[in-house]
Amino acid sequence: MSSSGLAVTIEMKTTIKDGKRKEVHTMEATGELFQRGQLTVLRFSEPKEEGQEQSTTQTVRLTDEGMTVQRKGAITMNQRFIPGVETEGMYHSAFGPMSMRTDTSKIDYDWDQDAQEGFIVLQYALELQGSDTGNYDMYVKIKEV
Repeated sequence: MSSSGLAVTIEMKTTIKDGKRKEVHTMEATGELFQRGQLTVLRFSEPKEEGQEQSTTQTVRLTDEGMTVQRKGAITMNQRFIPGVETEGMYHSAFGPMSMRTDTSKIDYDWDQDAQEGFIVLQYALELQGSDTGNYDMYVKIKEV
C-alpha cells in the first residue's frame, strides 16, 4: 500500500435501537485506507445532507486498544471507542455542542489482503447531553476500488 493510501469504497449501515424503536441509516462513500504496522486509518468525505453547505470528513483510526472517530466539517466530533470502557467526547453541529458518553461493547476489524476487502463492526450505547439515545450497531464494508 502506498503512502497515499488504497482507494476504497465504503458502505456503512448503522442500526439504532431504543426500546421498541428501531432506525436504520445507510451511507456510501469513497475514501482511502492506510495501514502502518498495527494502525489502520480509514478516511472519507461523508455525503452532504440536505441543507448542508459544508461536507464532513471522517477519519477512523483502529489499533489493538480500540477505535477513534474524528469528524471535521459541517459536524465536528472526536470520540474514542474502547471495549468495556465508558469514554467521553464532544459533538458539534449547527445546533451547538453536546457532550457524548459511549459504552462500547464490541469492536471487530478484518482486512483480507488477497481479496482487498474488509469490515469494521462497532457496537455501543450512546448518551448525548446526559440522555440515553439507544444502542448502536454499525457495520462498515470496505472494498478496494
